[in-house]
Amino acid sequence: MPGNGVIARADRSEGRLACSLPQERLWFLDRADPATTPPGILAAVRFTGKLDIPTLGRCLDEIVRRHEVLRTNLVESGGTPWQVVRPPAPVPLPVRDITRAPDPERAIDESWAREAGTPFDLATDPLLRAGLLRAGDREHVLLLNIHHVACDSRSIGVLLAELAALYESGRHGTTSRLPQPSVQYGDVAVWQRERLGHGELDHHRRYWRTHLAGVTALVLPADRSRSAVRTARADAVGFRLSPEVTAAVEQRAADAGTTPFAVLLAAFSVVLWRWSGQPEVLVGSTATGRSAPQTTSLVGLFATTVALRLDLRADPTFGSLIDAAGNECEAAAAHQAVPFDPMPSEPMAGDTGAVPPVSVTLTLRDTPPTRLRLDDLVIEELPARTVTTNFEVALELAPADGGLEGHWKFSTDLFDRDTASRMAGAFALVLERGTAHPDEAVSLLPLITEAESTRLIDELSGHSTPVTALGPQTLHGLFERSVDQAPDAVAVVFGERTLTYGELDERANRLAHFLRARGVGAEQLVGICLPRSELMIIATLGVLKAGAAYVPLDPGYPPARLNYMARDAEATVVLTHSSVTAAEQLDAGVRFIRLDTEWATVAASPAERPTAGAEGAGLAYVIYTSGTSGPPKGSANEHAKVVNTLHGVNEVYELTPADRMLAISSLSYDMSVYEVFGTLAAGAAVIVPSDAETIDPGRLLDLLVGQQVTAWSSAPALLDALVTHTRGGMPGVRLRVVGLGGDRMPPALPGRLFELIPGVRLLNLAGLTESSYCSLAYRVTHRSYPGGVPWGRPYPNQRVYILDRHGRPTPVGVPGELFIGGAGPGRGYWRQPRLTAQRFLPDPFSTEPGSRVYATGDHARFRSNGDVEFLGRLDKQIKIRGFRIEPGEIEAELSTHASVNEPVVIAFDDGPGEPKLAAYVTPRGEKRPTAAELRAYLTALLPAHMVPSVYLVLDRLPLLPSGKLDRAALPPPTTGRTALSGMSPTVLRAAEPQTGNGFAPREPARPGWHQGAGTTAGA
Repeated sequence: MPGNGVIARADRSEGRLACSLPQERLWFLDRADPATTPPGILAAVRFTGKLDIPTLGRCLDEIVRRHEVLRTNLVESGGTPWQVVRPPAPVPLPVRDITRAPDPERAIDESWAREAGTPFDLATDPLLRAGLLRAGDREHVLLLNIHHVACDSRSIGVLLAELAALYESGRHGTTSRLPQPSVQYGDVAVWQRERLGHGELDHHRRYWRTHLAGVTALVLPADRSRSAVRTARADAVGFRLSPEVTAAVEQRAADAGTTPFAVLLAAFSVVLWRWSGQPEVLVGSTATGRSAPQTTSLVGLFATTVALRLDLRADPTFGSLIDAAGNECEAAAAHQAVPFDPMPSEPMAGDTGAVPPVSVTLTLRDTPPTRLRLDDLVIEELPARTVTTNFEVALELAPADGGLEGHWKFSTDLFDRDTASRMAGAFALVLERGTAHPDEAVSLLPLITEAESTRLIDELSGHSTPVTALGPQTLHGLFERSVDQAPDAVAVVFGERTLTYGELDERANRLAHFLRARGVGAEQLVGICLPRSELMIIATLGVLKAGAAYVPLDPGYPPARLNYMARDAEATVVLTHSSVTAAEQLDAGVRFIRLDTEWATVAASPAERPTAGAEGAGLAYVIYTSGTSGPPKGSANEHAKVVNTLHGVNEVYELTPADRMLAISSLSYDMSVYEVFGTLAAGAAVIVPSDAETIDPGRLLDLLVGQQVTAWSSAPALLDALVTHTRGGMPGVRLRVVGLGGDRMPPALPGRLFELIPGVRLLNLAGLTESSYCSLAYRVTHRSYPGGVPWGRPYPNQRVYILDRHGRPTPVGVPGELFIGGAGPGRGYWRQPRLTAQRFLPDPFSTEPGSRVYATGDHARFRSNGDVEFLGRLDKQIKIRGFRIEPGEIEAELSTHASVNEPVVIAFDDGPGEPKLAAYVTPRGEKRPTAAELRAYLTALLPAHMVPSVYLVLDRLPLLPSGKLDRAALPPPTTGRTALSGMSPTVLRAAEPQTGNGFAPREPARPGWHQGAGTTAGA
């Protein structure tokens, strides 16, 4: 609002006055979408004692007469709103008797809520409404509802003070001593417009544009997904800051030469910074806008929102942050004459990009609620009975009993009450610690109590569920136990060939003896380069029984990759098949054993079990995964830890000897570890599909029916492709349980699967190759998960920690890096001690000597119920126009479109400037969606910055041998187009991947290092 100067009475001869800037903004919002308009300001006043109701009514009439804005309407003319002042008129004051209500306080709440939900017509309705509730002969409650265009919070104080003064004089029949206002709100609006027209406010506008250039919008991790349309529904968590903490705030402010508000802002910013993980925060606050002396006692919309920007990326001390907050507040106050946010009629962002809106606010009320005594009548302002807010979080503080009373208001569209309670508690802790230790870095200030930190470690991490290891501690030992229990049970089926447990054991024993006779022993790696068949199972068991460890060499990999893996693993022996030509291209010095043509020689070896050659701590396998840069790296895992994982997975699968597991995953993908060894440990049957069946959905469906497969384990893309292929249903399919891991589960996949196979048990499996294949599981029960399917909780004896940069547990709901400990972490990276030391770290929370945790690089958080929620990779976050974007959220919304099967969203660069979003989709059914359809659909669901600018429709998504999406094989969004960087979306029909029929393509041969088996088994 205006700065210093004398405000003159404006010319009223035309019967209308210009609107103020805040009024105009609210009018535009009301016209565009009434749901987004800030609600009216409600005030409730309790009168305890004998109330003179006619006098009260006359007081309200006088207040409306004194303040023109309370009898003003906003009337449109030529597309512009104008203030039209109506003549004074009596204020209706209906009286409602609630003396017989069972619960008078609830009746007050209901009346308040009813009034809050009654809209205003700005052009015709009185902007002040009043009602009186009679709760007893000596107790009444006055409800006032004033539209925001005519009032602000400071005005409520002015109004209530005048009401008390007028009632006092009216009751005694004396003339009020209140001075008449020298000017009215309309005069202030005209004065402001004149200053704006003469350029007197240009420097304020320039300040906001410069100060907020490149600002990063604050995006707090929410409990529910964001959408383009939100309501004002809210709730509030109340808390108190003790007089001692409040005194510390005041003392710290005095020491810093600033205000208590700056100290509160510093603490609030720390909480927001730590919760969001962003380098800076943008906080809105209310400036009174009453710098002109004549405005002090006026009613009207003077308050403006100022944006306070604090950069915390350098991790300042709390004292330094207070100084920065004080400077920021001073600068904002100096430029409060013009609101920072862009006006719809006069866009403020004239440079590059729009200034993002404020999503959180901080308000400090400088006086406690009104409480007056007039003889035997007590007048008391009541706290809000209903809570609404147009912000995501609004922290309000006010003096109370020597301390501060706080209300942490939050949008219930986004947050749960428990989340708000934790944030409010963190604010109190930061404030208490920060004022006591101003020289401490803000990243070290506690967000949780020691008791809560202990709970996170003892309960949510999995420390409270240790299970004593019983039975065999090797993979082949688990198999041998099943052999001893049921030697004649079916163990493996491949095509027409079937092996019982006894037969499989005998063949694996012969191979083990054969390998030992050729020098294979403990800790040695033997390569397995075989097509899918029962020979894969025999080979893995034979290697393990020989005391060695196996390393998968997928026949479909490019020769360069196979050569690197074989050399790095020092695999001098490779088990292969005469049909595998890739093996012939390996370097000289490798001893090939072709299990088809040389089996007669192998079969001459003894059939009895060899003496134990490996213990629980022995190496079981090394699986190579993609390197972040450079060559692939081998993850080494030990028997006992993988055995622990298999017990956990079998428990959630509820696998029994009656089950038949489809072993669809390549040995190079660690889900195969469970498909083979978990199944054999349960005494169930392993059904091995041929290579042809894995890439043909029709043949795969026939296999499921023909072999009566009951259990499935794969990456989501494989099942999603099968579900898409079987549009007419899955008659004859007997799948009882499905486990998916290795990639994000499409949000709509559960619903589609439940329709096709009612009653199927669906599991989301999460973990990493480096941590014994799998660490967490979640039972999927809902049909859709718009925010993404949770990762769930750890298996027994595994630990999961979500830690901040200092290695401390983050509060529930706060993102951090996921670490896996306990029985999860493997041995490390094969022949890479430096990398192993970087990623496999000492476990600070374990009492066991030598315990380690694996730093996953995954961004995650604990949900309120204890489930782990995956938020993305720490190294693959996307930022566009200052907004941090998780592609999974966009993919979740796209997947709900009727014509979209599976969506993938990526960021791409299209020349200078910020990255853009591209969406790849496969069609569901015969209808191919258009770009216009997809963009319109997402525009209705998501904020503008989350709507992709490019859309590509593919017949199928390219997949790796593991079944994961091959992102590197997605066609570039800019291929053959010149207008992709514009706002008009484009649909491309991409060429089919050159991988056969594309259902589960082999990895395409591309130069350089290729992505093979994924590093994560998480959804």
